[in-house]
Amino acid sequence: MPTSPPLAPLRERRRAETTAAVARAALDLACERPWAEVTVDDVAARSGISRRTFFNYFPSKDEALLHFAPGWEPDLLAAFRTGSGPALDALEEVLVTQTERSVAHREDSRRLFGVVHDNPVLLPVVLGRIAAAEEELVEAVRRREPDGDDVRARVLAACVTTLSRLSAQCWMDDPAADPVATVRAAFAALRGITR
Repeated sequence: MPTSPPLAPLRERRRAETTAAVARAALDLACERPWAEVTVDDVAARSGISRRTFFNYFPSKDEALLHFAPGWEPDLLAAFRTGSGPALDALEEVLVTQTERSVAHREDSRRLFGVVHDNPVLLPVVLGRIAAAEEELVEAVRRREPDGDDVRARVLAACVTTLSRLSAQCWMDDPAADPVATVRAAFAALRGITR
């Protein structure tokens, strides 16, 4: 006798779909008019949910808009933390895999950075996100190399965060650019500088 699938994965999938729909609605609205004129009610209405439901997904309209902004994928960082071998090589693979996964959202990323460029009020929020992502990477390096020193962890995290930003900017600016090749080229450049 067949059994019905568990409800939790279905709920998780629906939550993820609604989260993405709300984020896309925020991004669409931000591309249509100045972000300061967009309200939470506008985003909720565009995504077909109530204002109250909106706050079950995001604490603010800025967070909804920045859903597609840079951040490390938890499964990739978890694998990095417990892995072995040279940390820089492993971080290159983390960034390559994350880039491969994000290619589907390339146009969303391009649009988002255009919105941030046109709405400087968002810059502190984006910079805060980048700083948090870098700190998360510092902690991952510390766990992978528990005997390493803090300066090494911070330098490595800062370098990789910068490579991530630069390579993303390159492939967003050039529609013909291969995102993975851009990441590989950035790491090759870093290795060339440090020889």
